[in-house]
Amino acid sequence: MSMLALETASYQEASVAFFGENAGPFQEIFPMGRDLSSQIMPAIEKMIRGCVPEIIVVDRGPGSFTGIRTGLAAAQGLALGYGARLIGVSRFDFYPRADESGNELLLLDAKAGGGFYYEYRTDEKKEAGFCKKDELALKFPDCERYYGECGETAFPGKLFVPTPSGFDAKFLLALAMEKMENGEDLPADAIYLHLRAVLPKNKL
Repeated sequence: MSMLALETASYQEASVAFFGENAGPFQEIFPMGRDLSSQIMPAIEKMIRGCVPEIIVVDRGPGSFTGIRTGLAAAQGLALGYGARLIGVSRFDFYPRADESGNELLLLDAKAGGGFYYEYRTDEKKEAGFCKKDELALKFPDCERYYGECGETAFPGKLFVPTPSGFDAKFLLALAMEKMENGEDLPADAIYLHLRAVLPKNKL
């Protein structure tokens, strides 16, 4: 099985990775910028070396609005051209839960003084969205601990649990393989949660 992954939702850097039965994984990293879309395709062509990917996986967000759009557009075009299966993985899935016994909040840095959140509750309710950092205490009074990218000063008075970081396209490949083995549904639709794109109580 050959797989190609596009990680473009990050604010820091983008990456593409390829894994084949007899090759890889290979990876190339790019700085985020306006010319990202013009860099991705040549890098992919050079990386796959004539191989045809059977599966293309893309980070569907949340994250950089422009990055998500760039990655999805490239992934959709490649999947159509190669006749490959297109799947998506959410950045929320990059971070393993700290503890499933209480109300937790996963916070991803959304810049502009806010964060993307995914709330896990003991009553099994889940909610995702965008929230300004100075509104966290009012919006999540029952939160017991939080984790993710925002750091231990983002939510004063709450327990911050450090989690792994430095996710890239190679990580996206491995996570996608794990989810496919578990038979999970992996839609490739975008998760736009930033500012005007956010919908109240966006359910995932």
